Amino acid sequence: MRPPGALARGLTRVLAMVATTAALSAQISPGPLSAPHAALEGGRHCFSCHRAGEGVEPALCLDCHRALAARVESGLGLHARPDHRTCERCHSEHNGREFELVHFPGGRESFEHADTGWALEGRHARLECAACHRADRVDPALATLESELDLTRTHLGLASVCASCHDDPHRSARTVGCADCHGQESFRPASGFDHARTRYPLDGAHARVACGECHRDPGAEPAPAGERSLLFGQFAGGQLPGCGDCHADPHRGRLGADCADCHATASFRGARATDGGRGFDHSRTAYPLAGRHGPVACADCHTAGRALRIPGFARCETCHRDPHAGQLARAATGGACADCHGVEGFVPARFGIGEHARSAFPLTGAHGAVPCFACHQEVALAELPAPFARREAGRTRRFRYAAAACIDCHRDPHEGRLDRYAGSEGCASCHDVSNWRTVRFDHDRTRLPLTGRHAALACAGCHADQSAAAPARLSGLPRDCAGCHRDVHAGQLARGGVTACERCHSVDGFRPTVGFDHGRDARWALDGAHARVACAGCHRAESVAGESIVRYRPLPFDCAGCHSPAEQGAAVPVAAAHALSGGPA
Repeated sequence: MRPPGALARGLTRVLAMVATTAALSAQISPGPLSAPHAALEGGRHCFSCHRAGEGVEPALCLDCHRALAARVESGLGLHARPDHRTCERCHSEHNGREFELVHFPGGRESFEHADTGWALEGRHARLECAACHRADRVDPALATLESELDLTRTHLGLASVCASCHDDPHRSARTVGCADCHGQESFRPASGFDHARTRYPLDGAHARVACGECHRDPGAEPAPAGERSLLFGQFAGGQLPGCGDCHADPHRGRLGADCADCHATASFRGARATDGGRGFDHSRTAYPLAGRHGPVACADCHTAGRALRIPGFARCETCHRDPHAGQLARAATGGACADCHGVEGFVPARFGIGEHARSAFPLTGAHGAVPCFACHQEVALAELPAPFARREAGRTRRFRYAAAACIDCHRDPHEGRLDRYAGSEGCASCHDVSNWRTVRFDHDRTRLPLTGRHAALACAGCHADQSAAAPARLSGLPRDCAGCHRDVHAGQLARGGVTACERCHSVDGFRPTVGFDHGRDARWALDGAHARVACAGCHRAESVAGESIVRYRPLPFDCAGCHSPAEQGAAVPVAAAHALSGGPA
């Protein structure tokens, strides 16, 4: 314990120093302090900022500016830099109450924000300082460190995380930082996000869907920027959504719950196109697709607005137009398309000879070898018989006929000349469907019944084709021998210019003659030895005008005309005997 004298002496020195300082303060102060430091005015506060002989002490500044001290101690911010630890370099005092302590050389806009540890990039670089440095964004914890801190003037207390300034449109459901997906130039599109790195890579049509179509919160209020809250974490760690969670089932559960059995993400409409083994199996329905139906696009049958289950799907007519204009609707089988056609193709038709045999016109004979289109040709709808005729334009194959007689399909090569013989049977009275050339005509019905050698002749022997274009002539033919046969006697036996062959010959054969009597029909009766002489003994062949004919007249009547005395009764040569004779035979 100090003696009273020593204590008195020490107290005296302190009082003296205080008095001296008070006396000198007015003399050593460079000028009035700025408004923020006005409370430190006066000599007794000099050592709040200054150390004797050392000037301003940064540590003393930080004793008051504790918010800044916390940044410096953490090594963060502009004041933690070695070149910014001398406070008076930037914050000059004793310049009066109106002096601004914070000075920006070159202006506030020229301040290099990167020196604070947070470089301004993108749209941030174009913002005014006050857009970010606002009192409502300062960390409230600063007030506990520095109660006198003016939040409207400080540049401290702002965090460098996006959410400190920007509302979180994802409602903190994200598991990554904002910068992992978004850039500083524009919030949309999220250029850094790659959906392929998630558990649900987007492919096909999903890749073209806007984010908000899947990541949406229908109950969320609109965000300040007008964007609805997007829940990007609603699938994190849980079960991924199935098709039915996002898409309405247009089939109402009739085809099962797994859409991927039929559809691929490339396109809903491409359901039947297989994708990695996927594709709807139509055989699971009541109408398996076979033949030409197999490659048909779904939309060709299941059109927009049409029920998936098509009423009457089992009947071709439900989907296909009747190309026959109703001609077969009255068929015995009901005229169903499947009676003639299969799903393998519309042509060739399955309607064959057997089916035709049950129709009104069975195919027999040569008709069975005729191709369908030869009879069932395309005609205008108006050419069909009633009631199938149509007024509208178009063509179809003809299956209905007003009549089915031969003449309705075949041209009459006889040009009607034989109608009187045909009667009610028509062509069938002479012809058979097996072969046109096989004729069964009864010639006895004509004025020239065929007898003798005529009966064995082919029709064409008399009824020959006139030309390649003209048919055989069947009527108006001559009925006398000379009309068809050449006169081999060169007119020697003609009477009144006409040779009547039937006087000597019959239809049974040209030889022997059956009607000629030498004693009756000639002027020279054969008797005696003459009766035994063969015809050729007197009637010799000779050449007349280059043609060989038998001489019947004129022949001599006297013996010398045929016999020579020198030959003692032998017949003379015909040429010599006939040389000057002129008598009739």
